[in-house]
Amino acid sequence: VAAKPATLEVPSSKEPQNAVKKTWETLQGSPKKFRNKPRVRREWRTLSQSMKEKVAKAFWIVKETKTLEGRRKYGENFNNHDDMLILHSCATMDPRCDEGHFGPQFMTFHRALLLKYERSLLAVDPTIEAMPYWNMAYDAQDGKYKNNAEKYIFTNNYFGSYYGTGINYQVIDGLFANWPVLEWTAERFGNKSYMAPDNKCIREEYFKGTVPSVCDQCCQLPKALCDCENLPGGATPTYTRRVRAHDDCSPHVARWPEDPDAAGPLGGTYEIVYNEDDFDICTDVSKVQSWMEWQDCIEMSTFMCSQRFGYISGRPGFQKIFVQDILPEMKKRVLASRDPYFDKALRALEDAGSSSADVFQDVLKKLVKEICGDYMLYGYLRNRKFLGHELKTTLPRFFHSQAHIKFGKDLLDVTTSPNEAAAFTGYHSDIDRSSLTWMINAEKANPAMAESFWLYPVNQRITPEQLLKDPQKGLGRGISGPFAIYDVLACGNDTSTYYEYSVGESPWLPGGFAFKNLFDNCAHSDPPPGITCDGGKRGYTHKEILYWTSPERAEYTYDTLEHHYYDVEPVESSSGAI
Repeated sequence: VAAKPATLEVPSSKEPQNAVKKTWETLQGSPKKFRNKPRVRREWRTLSQSMKEKVAKAFWIVKETKTLEGRRKYGENFNNHDDMLILHSCATMDPRCDEGHFGPQFMTFHRALLLKYERSLLAVDPTIEAMPYWNMAYDAQDGKYKNNAEKYIFTNNYFGSYYGTGINYQVIDGLFANWPVLEWTAERFGNKSYMAPDNKCIREEYFKGTVPSVCDQCCQLPKALCDCENLPGGATPTYTRRVRAHDDCSPHVARWPEDPDAAGPLGGTYEIVYNEDDFDICTDVSKVQSWMEWQDCIEMSTFMCSQRFGYISGRPGFQKIFVQDILPEMKKRVLASRDPYFDKALRALEDAGSSSADVFQDVLKKLVKEICGDYMLYGYLRNRKFLGHELKTTLPRFFHSQAHIKFGKDLLDVTTSPNEAAAFTGYHSDIDRSSLTWMINAEKANPAMAESFWLYPVNQRITPEQLLKDPQKGLGRGISGPFAIYDVLACGNDTSTYYEYSVGESPWLPGGFAFKNLFDNCAHSDPPPGITCDGGKRGYTHKEILYWTSPERAEYTYDTLEHHYYDVEPVESSSGAI
């Protein structure tokens, strides 16, 4: 399944998209009812006790049953949890740069992955009806369930403690207590596995897990009581290579909000800082009017605050490559964004670039501290007029990446974040709920949006020079590509991982694996040319994912959008839908 096709097959001419943009000032939303009858994903806390237990059991079966065995027992839609996790790592570790995050492909890629996971759960037990989602706002610092012992997500009733209570902060309570993190072997996940023939990523082993620095014998003991170099009886220490991209010997999922590899107490706390108003802002079509504007709204504003930047900036030779290759690209894009704050930061970096390594690192750390204390907490919105009125910009707290950062440990590790199975699927489904809510709201306000694929970028070939001529094509402070500097900073200096990356070139390319056979109802429809039902030989393109998950033909929806399909009252929530 192509995570990111070389060319997104949306209308070849820009004229249809330009025409769509012009209608925003004249059309108003109206009630809308769709004819399709999708399954309904519901929030975890709305599930009955028996349903919650059935869902958890299905998750465990998907985890503990290998794919080929599961298909014999449950049918062709079954896929093992860790096999799907590896697909996520394939996107993140692609040698051309991350193909699943920080760009227009983020939601289309994750939507496909979530569908694959949901279909596997339903293969195990179709009576669960759909995969549940997690409304993160409910469990934030001031969330409606934060102090509710029965409903709070981080209890034994659901995901287990917010701070893992086991050794090394392993999660040992909740529905998914002691969720294993498997050993990586070539036979299971590499070029000797059953996945290798159809999967370039697996054949070439983009991801090989991580060997921890602490041996298995000492992993579950305090450091003072165990020394890997001096084991009792002269035993030889063993080190299990686990399906993680960070150094951790723990055999089970770990969670630690104060993880030093995270970004610290963003918003002044280690708690989640996100509310229902933040959700609504990014689904408000008066503020968000294209696919990329939605992506900017839900994502953090600067890459310099991410875990990966901390790792990259400390590598030998970073300063030289930063000055030679990265600063010139940053300068073009900062000029295009016309943001005085980042212009000042850029000048400080330019001045420090010729200084000693210590001076350069001091300047870099100071800037990162300033930026991460403010900008990183928010998504990005453009200033605009709507129906002739200047809108007051209210920056939403960022949605995606926040749970990764706040959880620490295994969810912080983006490459293998699906190790936190229920939290990962529930959290990203909630982000998908935001996307589908915005899509419905946009289609109500502007009926031409669907046929224009919600103004998803036609291609990635807009250069920084073109941004100078038309800054509205850029992403401003947004981290997301293909026009931001994420790819330059993340991939330009990590040549051991991203050995096929070209500086300044977006990594929006064909993936190393394919998503196929994600939809059932499409077999009874007559799609237009260029749209396949099963994904064809290469797997679904972004255009096909958008087409089959368009509100009028989607096979799933969310409880907050259910009234658009069924005769039910709207659910009172942060949906933002009318």
